Amino acid sequence: MSVNNSNYLQLIGKLDEFIRKYYINRLIKGSLYTIAIVLGLFLIFNVLEYYFYFSTGVRKLFFYSFWVTTLAGFAYWVADPLIRYFRLGHTISHEDAAVIIGDHFGDVKDKLLNILQLKKQETHQSNIALIEASIEQKTNAIKLVPFKAAIDLQKNRQYLKYALPPFLLLVFVLFAAPSIIREGTQRIIQNDKKFAKAAPFAYTVDEGDLKVVQYQDYQLSVKVDGSVLPNEVFIVIDDFQYKMQKEDNTTFTYTFRNVQKDIEFALQSGTVLSVPYTLNVLEKPNLEDFTVEMVFPSYTGRANEVLQNTGDVVVPEGTKMTWLFDATKTDDIDMVFENGKTNAKAEKRDETRFRYSKKVISDETYKLFLSNKNVPLADSLVYNISVIKDQYPSVTAEKIVDSLDRTLIYFLGNAADDYGLQSLSFNYNITKENGVQQPLQKIKLSKQEGREIQFDHVFDIKKINPEPGDKISFYFEVYDNDGVNGSKSAKTSVMTYEKPSLAEVKLQEEKNDEAIKDDLQDALKNMDKLQENMKKLKEKLLQEKQLNWQDKKEMEKILDEQKKLQEQIEKAKEKLDENIKISRSFRHSLKKYSRSRKSCRNFSKKRWIRRPKNLWIRSRTCCRSWKRKMQCRCLSNSK
Repeated sequence: MSVNNSNYLQLIGKLDEFIRKYYINRLIKGSLYTIAIVLGLFLIFNVLEYYFYFSTGVRKLFFYSFWVTTLAGFAYWVADPLIRYFRLGHTISHEDAAVIIGDHFGDVKDKLLNILQLKKQETHQSNIALIEASIEQKTNAIKLVPFKAAIDLQKNRQYLKYALPPFLLLVFVLFAAPSIIREGTQRIIQNDKKFAKAAPFAYTVDEGDLKVVQYQDYQLSVKVDGSVLPNEVFIVIDDFQYKMQKEDNTTFTYTFRNVQKDIEFALQSGTVLSVPYTLNVLEKPNLEDFTVEMVFPSYTGRANEVLQNTGDVVVPEGTKMTWLFDATKTDDIDMVFENGKTNAKAEKRDETRFRYSKKVISDETYKLFLSNKNVPLADSLVYNISVIKDQYPSVTAEKIVDSLDRTLIYFLGNAADDYGLQSLSFNYNITKENGVQQPLQKIKLSKQEGREIQFDHVFDIKKINPEPGDKISFYFEVYDNDGVNGSKSAKTSVMTYEKPSLAEVKLQEEKNDEAIKDDLQDALKNMDKLQENMKKLKEKLLQEKQLNWQDKKEMEKILDEQKKLQEQIEKAKEKLDENIKISRSFRHSLKKYSRSRKSCRNFSKKRWIRRPKNLWIRSRTCCRSWKRKMQCRCLSNSK
């Protein structure tokens, strides 16, 4: 490196040191300006707010003006010179520094500027040696001049007169009246909130409780506290005053009726006005519309129905019900079924629509609870579901016995059900003389379609070939078409037919024989008496030419006796016919149940055999006929 370049670089280095000191000087001065302005605004705004209780708009102006001024002053007076000191941005040029130094050292100003200009011309001129010689000469001339001395940092003390007074005043206020700073700062920071001036007493309202569900009433309770208590307090709503109810010396109340929207209000007593308050309305969940779709069990034959805005319903058992709700401002719909003690949530389909389905089996009372995040426990809506249980079917039958053939029975009947019948049958079983019961027999009968039908049936007992002493029990049974609980049945009362035993048949035959004999004997006696009376009357009529009243009466009496005699003969004839029938039945039974020797060959020769008169004897033969053709029969269980 040449000597000339070395001297020039030293010169440039001294200029750079000057530039850094220049920005340090600006930083110190700017910091003092910033402190003075920021502390001054802080004190002014706090004092003004503390004493004058400005509106929210003014306090917002104070708040944002303070921060804008603070940030602008800091950026211009502190951040800018600090950045330039570290050469992070644009700084003053060497020529500008030379001018500043020349203002302080007048004899070097022209020389410095000339050196810098010659250095710039060095790259464009051909006579470089001559220029370097000139730069060297001028550099040596000002080499010993202390450039940094052009800036005196001590002179910044003069700016303390701006920063020190507000600082000292702030310290004084903090110790003497800290409430000015504390309350003023608090109100300026909380510039959205309204504050009231201090009064002999203060209003106390629980602002966290100033919430009411839409369309409900709200009771405001206000406490007053202070050295002097007011006798009355008014609530101010839309510039109108309403007197509050005095509960005691420190408590006043007021009731807002049917609150529909937010209400702003203030409290006033005399000249003491409170800060504004707001009664916030919590939007209530609202059920705009709902439908109930009812799908009835198919066996009922009822068409499905849809009800609009009706929760009380009467439905058949097993109906599937689907609720579709349209609710605004609603997050959840809970359905509480009290009978089942179940709590179900309706499915939320979109912003306003909800859905829930349930199959109902029994009577239900259910409640609807609509809720949202603001109103978790809204009022409930109560509805009833009345369930019509599937009734048991009914069946009746009238028995008509053929007077000529008591084994032929006619039936006329009716059957009914609330929704329809599935099947109809005639059932009978036989209980043997020894008490053994045969399996139940069922005869399925054809039936008409419908909920109420009529039917008829003929039961010919001879077709089932009952044995003497058998007891036949029979009845009709009907099943309904219950598709929920399964088919239910109903029966008629049990009717019976008992076929007489052989002993009873013989006994009845003997009784009828005796009765016929007695009737015929009476008829013969009456006939003789009648013939005698007729003979007397005939002789009397032959003697008299004309019948008198008494004769007529006697003739009528004879005719009546003749009629009665005829009826008596008819009755005897009926008994005789009945006896003939019994005899025929007896012979049929005798033929059917008599046993041949072959059927009894496996029995012992000495076997107990019973005669119809309950007399037990021993016989070497089996199943023989006794006198008067009375049957005996083999018993497999001898006594």
